[in-house]
Amino acid sequence: MQDTLFIRFHELILLVYLISIACYFYDFLNKNYRIRNFGFITLGIVWVLQTISLSIYINMTRHVPLNNIFDVFFALTWLIISISIVISVIKQLNFSIFLFNIIGFTLLALNTFQPTYNQTEGQKLTLINELLIVHVCFATLSYAVFAFAFVNCLLYLIQYRNLKEKRFTQKYFRIGSVATLEKTVFYSSLIGFILLIVSTILGAQWGVNSLDHQFVIDSKMILSIVIIVLYGLYLLCRVKQLLNKQLLIYFNIVLFGLCMVNLLFASHIPNFHQWTSL
Repeated sequence: MQDTLFIRFHELILLVYLISIACYFYDFLNKNYRIRNFGFITLGIVWVLQTISLSIYINMTRHVPLNNIFDVFFALTWLIISISIVISVIKQLNFSIFLFNIIGFTLLALNTFQPTYNQTEGQKLTLINELLIVHVCFATLSYAVFAFAFVNCLLYLIQYRNLKEKRFTQKYFRIGSVATLEKTVFYSSLIGFILLIVSTILGAQWGVNSLDHQFVIDSKMILSIVIIVLYGLYLLCRVKQLLNKQLLIYFNIVLFGLCMVNLLFASHIPNFHQWTSL
């Protein structure tokens, strides 16, 4: 019972942590003072909750959480949050804090959904199933965001043609500028990229706990890693301006096609993903 409550407490921390990260990212995109302050407050709440959790853990086990890799993740996440709060007070580096806490969130999620806290097989099975649900949710969200980027890619190409042919109709002004559409594609791809990384890490952890290391040869896992690498390449080219923006738009469309292949076709290959369909 105590183990279950401890896990639920960690899930609450994860939820508040995710809200804080979302606030920092929104402030990076749109410079909103209130949202930034709310993100800082929620990050402080996460720090307080995790400090309580850390204290309870040390009191229960009578040792510092450094015995195994998951305990190290637990302690490291607390340090990341602490450093983030200090940086937020000293200097506004919202995007750096956002990326820094993505790492912290991933480590805390790995610690929360690892089954060694539980003593009974029933508790372990419940936690592994919860880990699978979280993995699927993050994967679904990433595909949804990639789909949004894809739609904006199509609108970009339409607007680009309208601009080139000087067809300034009412529809042209309703769609938005090519610059705005291109930025939307970039930020949507960035969000989807981060969500897919978290999903893949949690999926790998689920595979280790459920199927030992058989998941390594799973076609969907392999293709997901390929997609992550290619989206990372897209983001790198976009930030460093290594390729023309129109070429990157076409590249993004191809990447979304790979996502659909991963979602619709790789699931039918007989492997562990046949149970998730994702």
